[in-house]
Amino acid sequence: MASGCSISEARRPEQESRPATKDLTEGFTYSRMAKQRILFHLTHFLRGGIETSLVSLLASLDRDRFEIGLTLTYPTEALETHFRKLLPPDVALHILAPERWLSHCRQLKKAGRLGPLGKIYEEVVLPPVRKPLVNRRFREIARHYDLVVDYDMSLSRLTGRLPVPMVGYSHFSVAHLAQGNRRKLRKLRRQCMEHYDAIVTLNDSMLRDAQALIPEAADKFVRLYNAIDLDGIRARAREATDAPAQPYIVSVGRLEESQKDFTTLLKAYAQLVKEGVKEQLVLVGDGASRQRLQALARELGIADRVVFAGFQPNPYAWLSGARLMAFSSKMEGLPNVLLEALAVGQLVVSTDCPTGPREILADGRAGLLTPVGDAPALADAIRCGLHDVALRAQLLSYAAEHVEQMGFGPTSAAFSACVDRLIGAPAPVAAIA
Repeated sequence: MASGCSISEARRPEQESRPATKDLTEGFTYSRMAKQRILFHLTHFLRGGIETSLVSLLASLDRDRFEIGLTLTYPTEALETHFRKLLPPDVALHILAPERWLSHCRQLKKAGRLGPLGKIYEEVVLPPVRKPLVNRRFREIARHYDLVVDYDMSLSRLTGRLPVPMVGYSHFSVAHLAQGNRRKLRKLRRQCMEHYDAIVTLNDSMLRDAQALIPEAADKFVRLYNAIDLDGIRARAREATDAPAQPYIVSVGRLEESQKDFTTLLKAYAQLVKEGVKEQLVLVGDGASRQRLQALARELGIADRVVFAGFQPNPYAWLSGARLMAFSSKMEGLPNVLLEALAVGQLVVSTDCPTGPREILADGRAGLLTPVGDAPALADAIRCGLHDVALRAQLLSYAAEHVEQMGFGPTSAAFSACVDRLIGAPAPVAAIA
């Protein structure tokens, strides 16, 4: 266990010197490469796409090249009940603030159950103590690694500049900051300039926006798609599920209206119900807006046609069994659920929100795009997707080929190239004749 860190769930990685190996089949000798030691960081595991994409990236990386660690600031229920078993077993996992006095109020806050006194403790009393403690614990672990990946760009606010290269992952477009939050944009600009050696954006649109808004760091921005385990998703999609037996439309995501805008989807579906649509609407996911959305379904007179399925550990089977996947977000980065839907051969109707859906759906060639917040347009697209047989076949055919570029191989290779640029290619450990 690293000095000063309360929980370290694996020994710190040591760089192994593996003997050179003789390949008798090919008749020549070669050397094993020294592994590059990469430490990822995430604030905590919740039940969202960022966490799922991190697990996929960790699984995709070449173990002959990389030795991997992961730090989490806080423990969570989602880590224990869902993500722990999905993490590759060789990833060295460290929790920086496992003590109840450091993490409990944070967990209540994320669940929307923190009272007034708890907020004072969490937001005023605790930060001056917690920040230096977490910083010290992280730096003790990080000194055994060659590169740090700040997967939600939260770490640098705690640690500042590190003695090893640091990569930040930006999961959302920054374009809106120019109009709505100049203060946050200034903070982000400072992070990019002072703390990171490279900043990952998830699609080409995000890359262009970031370079335009933060031109001083334009050469630091790179585009890497999320790693998607296409074969694994397709295998799990064939598993049994308790989804409705009758035909249904599905939407998967956190029930958080500030971003996901299920309100527009419910209004679009209410219009379709009036027109006689036979399919139910199934919402897979949970979140703070669930009660509000259930109330809206009752108000719209569709409560008996909408299934709030809650969080499902295997959403792929629910996606696969639907007639159509509907997505109504206001803003995204690179929404995994659209990629997952394409991977299982599902037709997608999505809002053309910034950013991600247009690129994932190839400008509408791999799925249907509608304006953000436009319930009638979303209803029209869903109706068309359900009933236009020729269009369905055309979209699904293109999508089946298009999604392959999002698989493990291309993203793993691009990530490896980024690492090589920052710390150099791995060197041979030894060579023998």
